[in-house]
Amino acid sequence: MIPTFIKWAGGKRRIIDAIENQLPKIIERYFEPFIGAGAVFFYIKEKYKPRYCLISDINEDLINTYLAVRDKVDLLMYHLRKYKKNHSDEFYYEIREKFNANKIRGVNRAASFIYLNKTCFNGLYRVNSKNEFNVPIGRQDNTEIFNMENLKRASKLLRGVKIKIKDYREIASLTKEGDLVYLDPCYDPLTKKSFANYTPERFNESDRHELYKFIEKLNDKKIKFLLSNNNLEIIRSLYKGYNISKLMVSRPINSVASGRGKIPELLIRNY
Repeated sequence: MIPTFIKWAGGKRRIIDAIENQLPKIIERYFEPFIGAGAVFFYIKEKYKPRYCLISDINEDLINTYLAVRDKVDLLMYHLRKYKKNHSDEFYYEIREKFNANKIRGVNRAASFIYLNKTCFNGLYRVNSKNEFNVPIGRQDNTEIFNMENLKRASKLLRGVKIKIKDYREIASLTKEGDLVYLDPCYDPLTKKSFANYTPERFNESDRHELYKFIEKLNDKKIKFLLSNNNLEIIRSLYKGYNISKLMVSRPINSVASGRGKIPELLIRNY
C-alpha cells in the first residue's frame, strides 16, 4: 500500500522488503535527497513515523508535483480528470509541447507532469540536452493516470514533511548525529548506453567522487546512511570500508525488452 503516484526508473517499491532488512530499528529524523517516486520515503513515513522528514531533489517539476500532492490534492485531481478525459495521441503531444515551452503553470503543471509520466512510453522520465521532456507516447491500454485514494493517502503522509528543491550536498548542514539519510542517486551506468538522463547532464566520474565525499562527510558526523547503487567493481572498491549487501532487483523500465528483468544491485550502509 505504498502510495507512489509517478513511475521512476530505479523505483524501489518492488524491493521494499529487502530495504526494510537494512533499516535501523528507530528512525527519528529522515532525509531523502533523490526522492524519485518516493517508495522508501512513504514506507518509512508510515511505519516508522519519524518526527522530522526532508525530501528533496534538483528536479523542479518533480518537487513541485510533491508540493501539489501535499497542499492542493483536490485541485490536482480536478486537472487530472480533464487529462484523463482528453487523453489521445494528439492531446499527449500537445501537452508535451506546452509543458516544454513552460506554458503550463502551477498545480496544472504538476497534473501535466503526472499525466505525461503515466502515459509516456514505459513510464520513463527522460530529458534531452535542452532539458526538454522527449519521451514518445506509450501504447498501453487503459492506463491509470491517477488513483484518487492513492493520491489522498500520499497527501496525508506528506503533511508536515519538508519538501525542497535542493542539490543533495546542501542537506549536509541540516543533518545531525543519529539521523538517517537514504540515497538513491542516478546510478553509475552499467554501460555507456545505460539510462542516466533525469537531467541534461549525464552522471559521470566526477559525480561519483562528489557523492563519495558527501557520504564520507555524513559518516564523519555519525549520521546513518543507506546508499543504493549498481553492482560495479568500482563502487564495491570505493565503499569497501562500509557494509555492502547485494540483492536482485527487477528493472521493468527499459526501452529494450531484453534489458528488463532481474539484475544485482548494492545496498551500502555505515551501521
